[in-house]
Amino acid sequence: MSGAPAPDVSAGGESRPQDTPILQADGIVKSFGRSRVLEHVSLVVRAGSVHGLVGENGAGKSTLGKILSGVLRPDEGTMRVGGTPVAFSSPADALRAGVTIMQQELSLAPDLTVRENVLLGQQPSRFGVVSRRLLRRQFSELLDRTGFEIDGGARVGALPIAKQQEVEILRALARGARVIIMDEPTSALSAQDGERLHAVVGSLRDSGIAVIYVSHFLEEVLALSDEVTIMRNGQRVRTVAAQEATIDTLVTHMLGGAHDANFPPLPPVAPEAKPVLEVRGLRRRGQEAGVDLTVRAGEVLGLFGLVGAGRSELAHAMFGALGGVTGEVLVDGRPVDLSRPVTAMASGIALLPESRKDQGLFLGMSQHRNATMASLDDFSRAGFIRGDVERRAARDELEAMGVNPVALTSPVGVLSGGNQQKVLFAKTLLRRPRVLILDEPTRGVDIGARRAIYDIVVSLLAGGMAIVLISSEYDKVAQMSHRLSVLREGRIVESFDAGEVSHDAALAAAFGVSTQSNFIKEVT
Repeated sequence: MSGAPAPDVSAGGESRPQDTPILQADGIVKSFGRSRVLEHVSLVVRAGSVHGLVGENGAGKSTLGKILSGVLRPDEGTMRVGGTPVAFSSPADALRAGVTIMQQELSLAPDLTVRENVLLGQQPSRFGVVSRRLLRRQFSELLDRTGFEIDGGARVGALPIAKQQEVEILRALARGARVIIMDEPTSALSAQDGERLHAVVGSLRDSGIAVIYVSHFLEEVLALSDEVTIMRNGQRVRTVAAQEATIDTLVTHMLGGAHDANFPPLPPVAPEAKPVLEVRGLRRRGQEAGVDLTVRAGEVLGLFGLVGAGRSELAHAMFGALGGVTGEVLVDGRPVDLSRPVTAMASGIALLPESRKDQGLFLGMSQHRNATMASLDDFSRAGFIRGDVERRAARDELEAMGVNPVALTSPVGVLSGGNQQKVLFAKTLLRRPRVLILDEPTRGVDIGARRAIYDIVVSLLAGGMAIVLISSEYDKVAQMSHRLSVLREGRIVESFDAGEVSHDAALAAAFGVSTQSNFIKEVT
């Protein structure tokens, strides 16, 4: 890359007197259990500016946004709004101070009208009775201010996502927001709707409102922002003036030099290994391009992509847990019925889901019953569960996963995150699948448990299992895969031999940018 790196213009740099900080965060720390996700992060956002926030998946962008808006509380650190110290205990607290967030999952009341959503909780009234006339007038003034064209009487749940975002913005303005945090606002929008949102962001800035714009679309971040903060591994790397930055400089700082060496070596795939999993033209209805992939016996195929790339959707489609899917999946050459997960499991496909608490385990249920719940037919006779056989199978599988099976009857919720994940592995593997789909298998576990999970993966390869490993963290998927495919917008855009691909090449494919520049040479 030519030219010097863009200078850091963060709180530690030289301030500009004409740019008043409206929001300032200092030394923000946040942990979830033993996992530290934000490490002394400081941020200055100026009034009437757009402040971009970028970083790889897991860098801490969304967590920081949730803390700034009161959704989460920091473990350490301080914040100021307009120079006044604040400590938010809820989003309502933040909103009273003028800070609000538009998350990827919008927080609207779908059965209420647009007008009711916008003015909910502060409807104008006379003598304690809501005045419809004043309500319409206030709503009309907001439309004039923004230039939005939207029917105030329409039911919000019937609106497209782009219009629902406009409702969120109107609601924020109606409550006097001075800072609006937008978390991946264009990830579900068409190109035309995205351009319209960009114009709205510009008008918000011109009216004196600060916008914190969180996105993995680097081109739009640079086009919209005045300043951009780059995060990596829960830390603020630097803040740069957008006009002095390029995509190359952003990616350079996003990459860093982090490397997790805590990986076991993968055994090579036998040259004569036959395909176990074949996917042909798999797509959701209305999707232009389908997904094609093959995984051989004893092979790990890694799937890498950014937020909204369709990683988990592909996993659920292959497992029969996603409706409206066309295409073909074969296991050992036999077609799989994708109408339901139970038929996919009967064909030899197993899925270890991304969220063990929401999709995989019953935390109040015993360890042994969690381990066997997907295989109870194997331990039943004439409709009755043979408890001794079930407990023996659970004990053997949990021991194989490295879980102490002494307290088989204790709730799985009392275990550490790592041991909970091992119970989920036991549940998944008791069916002896031919294909194992792992969606973020080491999320929320400590380093020791992470290595144990990797060792489990390696041991499964010896038995000829085909594994699809999905992760948003490049190092993990690259180190634990034989081949790596990059997903963007629901399709595979590049495939590599994992031992030959570089971090910058995979990330460039995920972002859809060129790899011609030499920015990786600056990474230490």
